[in-house]
Amino acid sequence: MNEVSDNLSVLVVGNIDPWLMTGHKLPKISNTEFCTYDDLTAEFLLDRQPDIILAPLVTAYFDMLDLAIRLDQLNYEGRIRAITPPLPDPGLVLHEIRFECPALDFDLIEVRPGNKLRSV
Repeated sequence: MNEVSDNLSVLVVGNIDPWLMTGHKLPKISNTEFCTYDDLTAEFLLDRQPDIILAPLVTAYFDMLDLAIRLDQLNYEGRIRAITPPLPDPGLVLHEIRFECPALDFDLIEVRPGNKLRSV
């Protein structure tokens, strides 16, 4: 089992521009940075060196397969977790991403109604 560090560096990838345009602010979370899909370049990842990347499974601009392929091409070596509501067959999604990008450490985090999270 991997050790959990107090210094875990988290990168959250998502559609932050529409959120900011509505006057919302991004949360300030220790060791966490937010970015868009288009921000992801080799230089960007090298500067930040995130331990884990979190992103929605599907957005209006990209999906997790797009993100996984891009991160694989950029030689990202950390963990990637897709945030998703409960799925009828999470194994199907896991298989697809892991098949396309076998070198990546990919998993799902299901967010159910309420406060409980479940890793699948």
